[in-house]
Amino acid sequence: MSLTLQILDPRHDPEPSDWERLRTAAGQCVTWRYDLLRAYAWAAQAPVLLAVLREEDAAVGAVSASLRGVRPHRGAYASGRDPAGLVDVHAPGNRSQKGWWFTGDPEPQRQRDLLDGYVRGIRRELGTGWRGVVWREVSPGEPALLPGTVKVRLPTAPLAKLATPWTGVEDWYALLDRARRDSLRRRARNFTADPSLSVEIGPARELVTAAEAAALRAENDLKHRSRLFPLAPLPLPYLEALVGGDEVVAIAYRDRPGRRLLGLSLILDHPAWPVCLSWGALLPEDGGRKHLYFDGYVRMVEWSISSGKAGLVLGKGQAEAKRDLGADLVPSSALAVPL
Repeated sequence: MSLTLQILDPRHDPEPSDWERLRTAAGQCVTWRYDLLRAYAWAAQAPVLLAVLREEDAAVGAVSASLRGVRPHRGAYASGRDPAGLVDVHAPGNRSQKGWWFTGDPEPQRQRDLLDGYVRGIRRELGTGWRGVVWREVSPGEPALLPGTVKVRLPTAPLAKLATPWTGVEDWYALLDRARRDSLRRRARNFTADPSLSVEIGPARELVTAAEAAALRAENDLKHRSRLFPLAPLPLPYLEALVGGDEVVAIAYRDRPGRRLLGLSLILDHPAWPVCLSWGALLPEDGGRKHLYFDGYVRMVEWSISSGKAGLVLGKGQAEAKRDLGADLVPSSALAVPL
């Protein structure tokens, strides 16, 4: 069957009629919902193209990429495309996922054929001045699935994943170093008993506003400003759509007298492996509390176990701390492939 690409600019093009069915059937998180793709594309630092892979009009996968053109200061509001540049394949607004996925579980050779069809189609769309593709969040064994003969690999931060197959949080504690276990238990007890602090876990739309989430998210984003092609801060319209939906869980720490938000974790819900999207907290000198970061992991693990999840994708950054908490670190890299 011949492969065709339905190439979409989420800023302007309408949502395909089968997109939501495709997303949910493929088990993709809420960040791939089309209204969120549109909000992300308007805030992105480079134009975003979404390609739906189709065979005989049946959708078999999707690829999202930013167009890193040669002209400077070409943000999402720029009109027209650059004549040359790199195609940067990455998940929209979420470094814990890949920018490509398929329906079902195709064999390795079929995956390579589909991605080869994507590369050929995107090159026809953009022109010969577009000289390469950068594939992000490539796991061990996956370079062979990506088309191209010359591949330049750049190691990136590993992805932390914590399986939670237990019946209670004590099973998790038992795996940890004694000093870590004792400190987590003690702080969790103290925070729970603290009359000046509330700790709430539940649907984000019930616990936090988009403005509150944006403020704490911005604090966390500042830590990653020096990365190559850093993610743009998520805009308020994006967070309004994200937090207001049904697929995001929040862990919110508040000052009980004034209800001031002190710390916030947002989790993209999923039947098996929810993704910890972000953490943000006020600094102690600004009225925040010490040690909320690690207590947040206790609450996440408790929630994951009680919800019957297979595990948690803890994301990138703070790799050693996450390994000390029992997470497996999956090596990751960016792969540059000239065309």
